[in-house]
This record gives sequence, C-alpha cells and structure tokens, in this order.
Amino acid sequence: MTTVTTSDHLVAGPEIFGRESELALLRTATVPGGSALIVGSKGMGKSALLLEARRMAALAGFATALAGATDRNDATLTHLLESSGITDVPRAGTRSLERVLLRWCEAHRCAVFVDDADRANAGLLHTLRRLALETMACTIVAARIGPADAPDRIRRAIVSGTEVRLGPLARAPARSLARAAGVPLDLVDEVVRRSGRVPVAIVEMARRHRYMRYQIGGRVAWDLLLADLRLSNRL
Repeated sequence: MTTVTTSDHLVAGPEIFGRESELALLRTATVPGGSALIVGSKGMGKSALLLEARRMAALAGFATALAGATDRNDATLTHLLESSGITDVPRAGTRSLERVLLRWCEAHRCAVFVDDADRANAGLLHTLRRLALETMACTIVAARIGPADAPDRIRRAIVSGTEVRLGPLARAPARSLARAAGVPLDLVDEVVRRSGRVPVAIVEMARRHRYMRYQIGGRVAWDLLLADLRLSNRL
C-alpha cells in the first residue's frame, strides 16, 4: 500500500517576467484531462515556467508530480512518484512503476509535469500517452527545441491541445529581470542587449558580474563572460 504525504508545492519560485500570456495559456490547460507542451531554445525559461505551472496547479487543488526526463524510465517514474508525496515507492521495474503512477492518477485529481522531455525515449512517451488516454490527469511537459523530431514525438504522445512557445523576452520585462537580478543600473541596457533578452543569460550575466569575475581594468569583459556562459552549458 502506498502512503501519501502532503508536499509543499505552494512556495513561490523566482518571479517570472514578461510571460503573462504564456502563463494564461497554461492556466487554461490546467484542467482534468488537459495537456500542454512548453517549447523553446536553451535558456528561455522553460523550467521556471513549468515550476510555476505546477504551483498554479497545486493552488487549484491538484495533486502534482514533477520530474526531469532521463534515459532511464524507471528512474524518471520513481522521481515522479516520489515528488507526488508517495513515501514507499516500489523498487520495481518500469512496468510496475507505470502501474503505480496510473493508479495514483486514477485516484486523484492530478497533474503530471515532465521537464527536459526532449530527452524522453519511446517508453516514457508511451507512459505519458497512457496517462492522457486512460486517466483524467493533466499532463504538462517542457522540451527544448533541438532534435528536429522531439516536439512532434511529444505532441503525438500527450495529444497536446495547448502549445506554449517561448522566445526572447520583450525589452521592458528583460530590463525588469536584469534589475531584479542585481545588474547595476548603468549596465542594465548593455546586459539586455548582449544577452539577446534570453532570461537565463540575463540572470547568469548578473551573477557573474556580481562576483567581479570578468572585470578587466574596471570594465566588464563582455566577450569573455558570454564565452564562459556557453562553455559552462548555460547557453
């Protein structure tokens, strides 16, 4: 018998700037049987949006589960079940874990969130499709635009009715994010320009500047800073 504990999903995450229309789309998809696919290139804030969607679902009374997709279905399903608050997840194979997840979704008004879904293999996509077709679970996943067929594979799996596509921020919210991240006022416009208004780039540029790692002769070595972001796999 599985034991479920109450998890704290209601703690607010970092403030999200300039994604009001995208959050509105996710709110409309957060209904029993609803589904959504969040897509965008690296650094656009897909994970942050997914976490905020989970928080909204919890506030709306859904039991929620979240995990990042990996190349091991048993690990991904275990993380989903553990994040739902189940304390005695069986140490079993993928099929047994899938059955537990399906039973949990059948027994609850639930919403399942999967990050990095572009990494999902056929087995995990099959599980997501079963959730969509056999239960009233709300299924929301985020995927990076990279492998040409990744979004199409995921669309077929979750029967998505809502697609949320993320691009660079508009200028005003990009400036607000830069200020909130601690960029000095006299450098805000420079950071916004050089970041391409990519949210993760703005935050990381602020963090690196704060620690003075890229100051040369009292000036910011922007090219060196951006090169480090790419080498550290942040962009």
